[in-house]
Amino acid sequence: MKNNKTLDDKTVDEICEKLATFVSDTFVLYVKTLNFHWNMKGPQFFMYHRLLEEQYKEMAKATDELSEQIRLLDRYAPGSMHEFLQKTSLKEANTLPNQNAMIKELASDHDALVEKLHGAIKFMDTVLDQGTSDLLIERIRFHSKASWLLRSSLA
Repeated sequence: MKNNKTLDDKTVDEICEKLATFVSDTFVLYVKTLNFHWNMKGPQFFMYHRLLEEQYKEMAKATDELSEQIRLLDRYAPGSMHEFLQKTSLKEANTLPNQNAMIKELASDHDALVEKLHGAIKFMDTVLDQGTSDLLIERIRFHSKASWLLRSSLA
């Protein structure tokens, strides 16, 4: 049963594919943030440890919300590392850079998602899916603020 009867199947598939990408991007960034949270060392360790914890907890919640939006549209959300890595546009952290490089990398990833989200919202607006658009606007708020907090700590 479809919750949004105004959208045809092809449009719903496109919406869900975009959402699946954001679930994957969010999950990969979540894991990277968690990794840096666990393994960071340096003069601002405690501050970053707490900041990254706040951010990864919010991203864990976001993956659930994005996945539930996919299910609301009667499609299946990605749920394996294999799927996440296939669909993400972000790179995994295969090394542990120094503290400043970690923060710059995370900020850059947040910025990349903000840019990608703007494009997805334009699409949602053209197909009149205000519910998904609203969810993605909330993601822009989070990723913009996360990037700002990270970059501001480096200045």
